[in-house]
Amino acid sequence: MAVSTTPARGKSRTSPGGSVRKRKGKKRPWWLAQWWPLLLGILVTPLALHGASIMALAGPRALTSLYPWTVLLENPFWGLHSRRVDEAAQLLMYIQFPVYGLLTSIKLRTRPFSIAFGLALALHIVGILAVVVSTARF
Repeated sequence: MAVSTTPARGKSRTSPGGSVRKRKGKKRPWWLAQWWPLLLGILVTPLALHGASIMALAGPRALTSLYPWTVLLENPFWGLHSRRVDEAAQLLMYIQFPVYGLLTSIKLRTRPFSIAFGLALALHIVGILAVVVSTARF
């Protein structure tokens, strides 16, 4: 009778269909570990709104640094003058930082924090530059 010399642990496990089972990789991180930038954006929004009310006393240029997309939407450069534009600008004030947080949370899945945060910061800077360019007088 022939005896097998192959150790039992060297054999690969197979599923009933005959394919080799894959071992589970890293567990997915807890949801808070992945979505904390979005939660931070939501929590910062009331503080930013309070800061905007204080910065508004300094003039429109000070508000541009905090809410460039709102200032850009209300800019007469675009020729948009209606009540809906004012409502949309108000909505932008409430969703700007949560959108930055959402963008950062999504990018954190595949990129390091520095790149994910840098992307949101770059988006904010692009908004500021768009306001500066649209208000420039040539």
